[in-house]
Amino acid sequence: MKLGYNKIFTVAASALMLASCDFLDVAPAQRATMNDAMKNKASTESWLYGNFDQVKSKSPIAHNAYEGSTDEFTEPRIWDYNNHKMAFGTLNATNVGDTYFRHIYGQISNCHLFLRELERQNPAFLTEQDKALYRAQMKFVKAYYYFRILNLFGPCPIIDEFVEPSTTKDQFPGRSHYDYCVNYICNLLDEAYPDLPGEYALDNTYGAGSKTACKALKSRVLLYAASPLWNGQAPWANWTNEGKFETPGYGDQLVSKTFDLNKWISAKQAAEEAIATAKQFGRELMQIETALTMASQMQIPVQPKDGGNYLPVLFSDDPATEDVNEAEVEMEKFANHVMLMRLVMASDETMGNKELIWTYHSSADVGLAEAKPRNVIENSSGQWVGGWSGLSPTLNIVEQFYTKDGKRPVEDPNFAEESEWLKSAGLGGDRSDIIKLNANREPRFYAWIHFDGCDVGPLINNGKPIRLDLKSSDRGKDGACNSGYNYSQANRDLNQSGYLSDKFFSPAVRWTSSSYSTNQRTYPVALFRMAELYLNMAECCAEIYMNNGDEAELEAALANLNEIRRRAGVPELTKDDCNDKSIREWVRNERTIELFMEGHRYYDLRRWLKCEEHLAQGVREGLDAFVSKRVNPTFEQFNKRVKVDGDFVWNNRMYLLPIQSQELYSNPQMVQAPGY
Repeated sequence: MKLGYNKIFTVAASALMLASCDFLDVAPAQRATMNDAMKNKASTESWLYGNFDQVKSKSPIAHNAYEGSTDEFTEPRIWDYNNHKMAFGTLNATNVGDTYFRHIYGQISNCHLFLRELERQNPAFLTEQDKALYRAQMKFVKAYYYFRILNLFGPCPIIDEFVEPSTTKDQFPGRSHYDYCVNYICNLLDEAYPDLPGEYALDNTYGAGSKTACKALKSRVLLYAASPLWNGQAPWANWTNEGKFETPGYGDQLVSKTFDLNKWISAKQAAEEAIATAKQFGRELMQIETALTMASQMQIPVQPKDGGNYLPVLFSDDPATEDVNEAEVEMEKFANHVMLMRLVMASDETMGNKELIWTYHSSADVGLAEAKPRNVIENSSGQWVGGWSGLSPTLNIVEQFYTKDGKRPVEDPNFAEESEWLKSAGLGGDRSDIIKLNANREPRFYAWIHFDGCDVGPLINNGKPIRLDLKSSDRGKDGACNSGYNYSQANRDLNQSGYLSDKFFSPAVRWTSSSYSTNQRTYPVALFRMAELYLNMAECCAEIYMNNGDEAELEAALANLNEIRRRAGVPELTKDDCNDKSIREWVRNERTIELFMEGHRYYDLRRWLKCEEHLAQGVREGLDAFVSKRVNPTFEQFNKRVKVDGDFVWNNRMYLLPIQSQELYSNPQMVQAPGY
């Protein structure tokens, strides 16, 4: 049966939901005004692109979304967002709210309504090409919305047409088998692909679908479907519809009980097609030449000697016997890679960034102010300007980033012994606070992680970097950015782990005492970018190799990983590197680093069935920036490994979100997620 889901979403409700959308100027408030909604091409496209609204408002990258409940970072408990409810295991069917499930299904319903009215009215001012494009855009965004529902809530009701408000609740479908949902989504994408534009336009339709985005989404859909959680290893393999609803061809079963290697083969094909399509339409990993051009145009110093950020990296253990010029050249290359990786997520296509595949423009928070330190600069009114210092990467993630030799610190024989990590790196001068764990790391570490003694900048402080001091809360002391614990100064905005994130924040930001935010702007938030496609391909090849031993698949996995590592300035991998550490582990580690803070970790840990290992009580660790609640701690007191503050738990029910109780009442064929 094809029905629009949730009778609450009448036309009027849909209009109200979309009233604040960037694109929507005319919304069909009731049937009598449908013709007005399609009275001309402008009003039709306002409605069309308004149906992309929930892409932005339900972004998985927002730090306070459910996807923020990972081991990537921690926040003050007092903030009490959705991610806290998930991370602390307090989420249930009564407090989950209806924001995601109901609103996304409501948007799907509005897509169906648009398609129905397009056929009913058949506006004369639209060409057949116009109508084909509109249908394709609706199919694409419907596929994305269903994928969001599928990953948050598990197997979901599939509806393929607008439901009339008069529909009785006993007519609503129950959950469809996971594989059925995947096939439905992929079919939508296959149908949409021919009529989508090759690339998105940099105009008022920005953020709509494209051929490249279509293939990228299909790649992710099939990658997830091939993963252990949904490929024979679900912790609730006997989950059924309890006789309330049957999926054609699957009965009342909801998940697969057996492993199917063909799922990985299909995912590999989708990744291959995505990469080929992306290249066909000009997408590519951003390279150093582009980054340096951007930096020059924005007048950002790149090299430490030119006023760029200080980098605690040594390229000669014995300067007396090494060519000093060679060491300087290596440092210059290294600094170039650091700037490149900073700009990948803080630039747009108008600046030359061809890596971004599908994005949205938004002034909405993705963790910028939350991650920036407090007390950066004093304005002309005597007030201190800065961020909230509360979005804090954990030691667990910090330790995943590689050393400059391309290995995790614990696996690198040339790196400091683990017992020495929290001791001073011996850099001297005003850099004595930098510990060995934070020295001699890879470019992405210095691009995206802030630590005690590092530079924040490079222009943020009146055109200069400012040194971060997470031990001191004394504002303005020693020309540093003093963001340490002091409850009397900031009872909500306190660093939890001894680290801060720098991802998404432009190195061009220049704060001054008179103007605060010169050069500060938002950049497109990337839902898909080229790097993910290579990582998807690498994972598919790795999993096929792990299951059938085909050496060609191992070589392909390494080749795709090396695309990412080479761009990041990290030594490439060889087969020998897989002797002590499996290619699967290399792939998963690379995803953890490259896609840090981009909304992937939540789903990766779940689909890999690694949540208990990484998200259980007592696993998350940090430095003692908060736990002991010391004001101005000593070096030794601060650099102490502690459990992150928070009542973190893991229960297998947390693989999925619960359906709100009211939704179960509205749809008697719906079953709740396991464990709720």
